[in-house]
Amino acid sequence: MGAVLLVVLTPLSSLADTNVGNLYSSGGSAGTILIEEHTATYCQTCADIDPMVLSFLEDNGNRAIRIAMHPPGADPLGSEISTYRLSLTGDSLAVTPTFVMDGEVVSQGLVDRTDMQINLRSSELSKKGIFPLGGEVLVTESGILVKSPGLELDESQELTIFITERIVDLAPGTASNGMDRNHDVARAMISVQEDGNVGSLHLPDAWSYRPVMDEEIIIDFDLGSEDTSKFDVILVLESTESESRSVLSSTIIRLSPGDPAAQGANPAAIVLALAGVSTMVFIYQSRR
Repeated sequence: MGAVLLVVLTPLSSLADTNVGNLYSSGGSAGTILIEEHTATYCQTCADIDPMVLSFLEDNGNRAIRIAMHPPGADPLGSEISTYRLSLTGDSLAVTPTFVMDGEVVSQGLVDRTDMQINLRSSELSKKGIFPLGGEVLVTESGILVKSPGLELDESQELTIFITERIVDLAPGTASNGMDRNHDVARAMISVQEDGNVGSLHLPDAWSYRPVMDEEIIIDFDLGSEDTSKFDVILVLESTESESRSVLSSTIIRLSPGDPAAQGANPAAIVLALAGVSTMVFIYQSRR
């Protein structure tokens, strides 16, 4: 415990001005629906409905988590994440936007708020069992350590971790649909199997990762010079039993300085929080 206290107490004077060393967490919600929106900066329909989608998400609280996935190629926000995730549904991006809820394609093209509400309710009713999923993220000097406490995968499950950028502002004129501000953009994705093997991986060129297999699965992401506070981490527990996998549970951890589980200005809260993740702290110390 002495080593843990040293890690906690040494940076107290500076933690009020930085989120380095803070622990962020989510208890999760077994009923939360994962919404994968396959969108594009050249899609005018996407730009037209974006205000409605943002309002819908805000009004529905923890009922839904949205990840915006852009196709590779002409889209400046594109990555292979969109291609890969759609392939799991047996589909390809023929129409934007395409909405996938908990692994099922629910709509393509123009949608309104009523459509979104009906599809969300239908997805909630289709949930198969209750699979609580929590998540913890420890912010380090170069990146983040991610884990899901107590999670034990079986051979038919994968834990998928997404890193999304909360707001991405493009230079005026970059997006042909005029949507220069984009939200919840997928930047990275990794899937981890029962034995700790990586099933799929998509990272920006400047980023790296290191899986740490202890009693729990821990993924150590190095984000280079990126500001971690602009990202969210989404954990998704998925079933791989069928060709078209299904989402069992999902949770989001927001890495903004206003939402940490341990506030930098509160020493007692930091001690309590980091003591609970001593394994993550020791891993960080060992790589310095």
